[in-house]
Parts: sequence; C-alpha cells; structure tokens
Amino acid sequence: MSASDKKRQRKEAAEAQGLTQQELREQAKAKTAKRNKTIYTAVGVVCAVGAVALLVWNSHFWEKGAVAATIDGVDYKAADLQYYYSQVRNSEIQMAQYYAYYGIPATFDATVSDGEQWYSESDGKTYADYFREQALTSLQQTAVACKAAQEAGYTLSEAGEKELQENLSSFDKYAAQSNMTRGAYISYLYGGEVTEKVLTRNLRNDILADEYRQYYQDSQTYEDADLEAYYKEHADTLDSYTYRTFTVDGSVPVTTDDEGNEVEATDAEKEQAMQVAKAQADKAVKEIQEADDAEKAFIEAAPKYVAETSKDAYADESYSLREDILGSTLGSSDSAAYSWLIDSSRKAGDVTSIEVTNGYQVVLFLGRELITDPTVDIRHILIKAKTSDEDETDENGQKIPSQAELDAAKAEAEALLEEWKSGEATAESFGKLAEEHSDDPGSASSGGQYKYVTQGWAFEGFNDWCFDSSRQPGDTGLVENPQAGQQGWHIMYFEKAEEPAWKGTAISAKQSSDQTEWFNGLMEASTAGTKDGMKYVGAANTAQPTPAESAEPEASTEPEASESPEA
Repeated sequence: MSASDKKRQRKEAAEAQGLTQQELREQAKAKTAKRNKTIYTAVGVVCAVGAVALLVWNSHFWEKGAVAATIDGVDYKAADLQYYYSQVRNSEIQMAQYYAYYGIPATFDATVSDGEQWYSESDGKTYADYFREQALTSLQQTAVACKAAQEAGYTLSEAGEKELQENLSSFDKYAAQSNMTRGAYISYLYGGEVTEKVLTRNLRNDILADEYRQYYQDSQTYEDADLEAYYKEHADTLDSYTYRTFTVDGSVPVTTDDEGNEVEATDAEKEQAMQVAKAQADKAVKEIQEADDAEKAFIEAAPKYVAETSKDAYADESYSLREDILGSTLGSSDSAAYSWLIDSSRKAGDVTSIEVTNGYQVVLFLGRELITDPTVDIRHILIKAKTSDEDETDENGQKIPSQAELDAAKAEAEALLEEWKSGEATAESFGKLAEEHSDDPGSASSGGQYKYVTQGWAFEGFNDWCFDSSRQPGDTGLVENPQAGQQGWHIMYFEKAEEPAWKGTAISAKQSSDQTEWFNGLMEASTAGTKDGMKYVGAANTAQPTPAESAEPEASTEPEASESPEA
C-alpha cells in the first residue's frame, strides 16, 4: 500500500462547495488536508452496512503478547497489525460499496470469510493474506517515518495533537450513539486486543508519520538554476496558454415512439451525425483560415456552428475564450486539444478541428507564454452571511442575504479580527482562527492559507486587497464578498510577496519528488518480516481453525512495540 493510499483511508470527505471554481482546485492542492484517520474507514463502513457485523472480533483469536511482525529489529504485537488490517479491510469494503452503487461487481464480499475468498487465485492468495501483507506494509511505512522523525528530533505538533484528540472524540460520538464506552466501541470495530491504548498509540504514530514526511518535503529548498532546469524539462505544463474553442454538435437528435418513449439511435445514425458535424467543423476551420483576422472570424463563426441551445452563450465573444494558467486545465476540460496546443511548432492564428465524444471541437491558438508576474501568500477567514427562509432568491435559486444579515457577518468578522489583534497576533494564531471559524472549505483546514496567489485569481475586491502596492507582511483588513452564494466578509492577512506562480509549481513538484525519493530510500533500507503471531491477525474473518488455547507465542527479546517511540 502506498503512502497516498494510507492517507486516503484516513481523509475526511471533501465538502462540495467553495468560493470559486479556482478555489475548489486550490482545495485539492492544499498541503494540509484534514485527515479523519480510522473514523473514515471503520466507522463509515459500520454506519453504511448497518446490521452486517463486519468487524466483530473475539480476543481469544490471538494470545496476549503474540508477536506478529518485526520491523528493523522492533517487535510488533498482533494488536498493532490488527489495527492496520482493519483499516485495509474497511477500505476494501467501502470500495465494494462504491462499486455496488454504480452497479459494478466487486471481487470482495464482506459477508464471506476473508480466508475463503480469493484475492488472486493464480497466486494462491486469499483476501486474508492480502490484508495482512498490506497491514505490514502500512505499519512499516509508519514506523520508518516515525524513526526518521525521532532521529531528527521532530515531535508531534500542537495541530497534530489536536487532530488526535478530534479523532478520539469522534469515537466517543459514535460510541455514545451505540450505547457503548469508547474502549468497547474500539474493540468492536477492531477486535478485542485493539484497546484504546493500542489504537491511540498507532493513531498518534500515523499522524506523526504523515506530519514529518510533509515537514521534510516543505523544508527542501532550491536555487534558481535548479528551477530553470526544471522549467526546461516541463515547459509544456508550466507555460500558460490562450485559445478559443467551440464544439460542433455531433449527437443524434432525440426522437420518441408513439408512446413517448425515447428511441435509441442506431450506430449508423450516430456515424452519420458525426460525419455531418465533421463537415461543418471543417467548413468553420476553412472560414477562419481564409479570414484576414482569424480571431474575429472565429468569434463570428462560433454562434453559427454550435448547437441551437448554445447560440446565445456564444453570442458573447468572451464565452469561447480560454486562458489556461500553468497548463492547469488542458489535461481535463480540453484534453482532446492538449497535444495540439502544446506542439512547439504552434503559432498564433493556427486553427484546427478535433474529434471529441459528442462532435468536433474547433480550436484557435492565440498564444503561449511563461508568466513571470510575482504572486502573494495570504491567509483569510470567510464569514458568510446567514440566510433565512424569508430571504429572496436570485435567478439560480441562491438565497440573497438581507442587509441586516450582511451587517451581522461584518460584525462577527470585526470581532474575530479584534480577538486576533488582542492575542499573539501572528500568522499561526490567525491560522487557528481560520480553522475554527472560516466558511471556506478550500482553506480552513490549512489555516486559511493560499500560496502563490496570482493576479485575477479571485473576485475584484479580494484581488485588489492582495495586490495593493502598499501591502506589507502582517497587514490585515476586511473585504466584502458580493458573489452569489458566498455573500459575507473576508478577514484578510497578508503573509508576503512571493515568487512567480511557475516557480511555486516547480518547487512543489520537486519537493514532492525529492520527498518520495528520500522516503523510498528509507523503505529500501528497512527490513520487515512476519512472526508466528501474524496468524492471529484477522483470524476471526478467515477460514483457518481457531488457534489452540495453549499455543505459546514466539518469545520476544526486543522491547514491546507499545513502549517503543517509533512503534
């Protein structure tokens, strides 16, 4: 299991709202996302499956003190491996549920014993075998990172301690709903030997491991020459592109039978519709190529060739324009045009048509450049105005807050700013307030921080505040947000002027790559092996016989994992 897979098992589900689409993209890039650790996988599965007792384990399936694995000379008990076994298993259950929702058959069946179903029949590997292997890898990754942190003198941060307590509090919440104590609920989820102490130790180590790897990554610095070399190798993704595009519809018009049922188009009809679309797209391309002003001709052609439902939209000449910063959307929204746009021979005025799923996309290349404008690092706290049932709605059904509600939001923002000023008044203390109070899901978990903010990234008022020529590190202020669904006030904090965005992208990419290389090296130098106690891990969900009550665990000459700082 990769480190990213481990992290995915413990992340909170992202909230599906934000300030803007740009900010939603930033949310995905945030370096310090909230992680829900075991709650995400264990509790989520139990809540979703309900009556199916997926994780009921009995403590007699392994004997107290049984050593299940040794990692770099340190012994780990079956309970530690059981913690990770449960995480991997529950992740597999969630994936099966996800597949079922979309009607996709899953290979894992939670109602069948893990040891009685194949993960890979050709390799003779059951799901129990697979879960144990992945549990050992997960534990090894955590142990290796914690050992590196210990050697560097790095300890869990205050934020990490808070995260640990929040996760434990979540167990309390679900335990109360089940009329159980925290300890009993943990045992129910993970097994009798996974006590509160075992879970807390492993959960703390997981958080420390993730935190130290991120700390190591963020601490890597580079000279300009290193970044220039990186640019030369990755110019296609660091350059910015300007182009226009529209699509000639190649779908078959919907028809119905005498009873009003939609009639599915035949393959021949679909092919004919695409041929017609291609002919129209080729005609549009020729018109644009023969014009003295290619861009003007493109703007005029777009409303003529798009589907009837899109003509009004393309009547606005800005609708077809795309300004792609750092190649951020070329591989997604206009993936079909990607290879054509990044071709080094491309020049302004080039135009082409490209087959897409539902027709032919006409694309006009306008330019490509490396944007070297400076950027800024800022923090903010969004206080959205509360709305009520009495409020009016706009044309999109969004509530429009009253002036009184806007004033209340401003008063709350002013009070928070004063609270910050009366305290430590640092970037860190501002970040804590953002975590507690900000209504922006894209930045709250990272202390309201956005790095390498570019001109035009946000709405006008926000942008103007950030790029005021008089702005100095530590400046604060309030900015009103007038955007539909986001009306309220931003508490602003200016951290510093920053490098151009392309350098920020290059630095982040190199840091991530170097951290991966560093950690892979640690893993390659690490040794891990199983001991006799591994047979007890997941035993309640395998077809193997219950071990004899008199079975003696393999003797251990190493310190207990629970006493080891890197356990």
